[in-house]
Amino acid sequence: MSIQDRLAYLLQQAVSHTATADELQELSDLIQADDTGHTAQLAEMLLRKELPGEAADYDETYWNQVAANILAADRTVERVVPVRPSYRRAWLAAAVVSGVLLLAGGAYRLMQKPAPAPLATVTPKPANDVAPGSNKAVLILADGTQVPLDSAINGTLAQQGNTKISRQGAGQLTYTYNEASHDALTMQYNTLRTPRGGQFQVTLPDGTHVWLNAESTLKYPVSFNGRNRQVELNGEAYFEVAANAHQPFRVMVPTRTDNGKDSLEIAVLGTHFNVMAYDNEQQIKTTLLEGAVRVSSNGNSKRLQPGEGIALNKSNSTLSAPANVNTEEAVAWKNGFIQLEGNDIASAMRLIARWYDVEVIYKAPVSAHFRGIIPRNVPVSQVLKMMELTGEVHFEIKGKQLIVSP
Repeated sequence: MSIQDRLAYLLQQAVSHTATADELQELSDLIQADDTGHTAQLAEMLLRKELPGEAADYDETYWNQVAANILAADRTVERVVPVRPSYRRAWLAAAVVSGVLLLAGGAYRLMQKPAPAPLATVTPKPANDVAPGSNKAVLILADGTQVPLDSAINGTLAQQGNTKISRQGAGQLTYTYNEASHDALTMQYNTLRTPRGGQFQVTLPDGTHVWLNAESTLKYPVSFNGRNRQVELNGEAYFEVAANAHQPFRVMVPTRTDNGKDSLEIAVLGTHFNVMAYDNEQQIKTTLLEGAVRVSSNGNSKRLQPGEGIALNKSNSTLSAPANVNTEEAVAWKNGFIQLEGNDIASAMRLIARWYDVEVIYKAPVSAHFRGIIPRNVPVSQVLKMMELTGEVHFEIKGKQLIVSP
């Protein structure tokens, strides 16, 4: 069992008040033993999954209450579980530091300093703030008809050939192909487009599930009747491809490099992977989580194994494989987080601009690099506060503009 799986089990036991004293101590020891702070961050992510009813505003009082409720429930008359003083301190640290400091900027401290960080409170949300992105997209049908999905009601939206298109709950689109019939020879394509500040999910006719990040476009046929299942991506998406050895799945990423037009092809059978291919980024990055893919461009190709990644450099059209790949960072957006791993100011602000739909204005160069993690359903002020803890950058919010200065 991996550390992540063990941590998830122990947190679930703690939250459901079924943990033994030894399990509570093991949870404390796991979090305290990792000087990098990564385990505390992972605990915070898993804790949110176990506690879906989270507060609208993330503050110290809330996370103190979370910890207190767990500890109090574990000392009820019906079932008394001794809680060691060291565990109480550690659990409060895990809940409050991972919750409050992480959300208010403490992730930077946790990952930079091995010593425990002092508690900090979250200042009230400024009146001049920007809300996070949400589930919104536009579906473009084969005839050019545009269907706004954020305002569409659940149920059938359209029929394309023998494929029914329906909206299944907030932020999800599903294609259902009638295998008893056969489409006409003419291939029909749909396009799913998210704006800045939007995200959406789609289940394709073959059962492949795609998460589409902000400011992204996915073009695909309404039925996969050819020898390949081919889609086209611009922006960022996470794919969970339905296995079919007889019909390989291909993601085409057209791009413009310094050498002219180019393209990246990702060929898979059944696998989980992330592709980041924004026009304003210098690299197209593919990160593999499960299965196997082959990435090809300009006559070169590389087969990836789980945990590996590869990047197409637009400046010279070459493929390069980094020695260390952080898969959690690659899919943090899909899991509901903004994660920075040594990002410079420009790359960090491009990410923020896409999700919060803001314009970034620089007053002067900033040389800082940023490391931290924060839920991306918080107002932009909380993300900026985390970055300001470096002491090397300051932000001012003016409507939909973010002013950046040293």
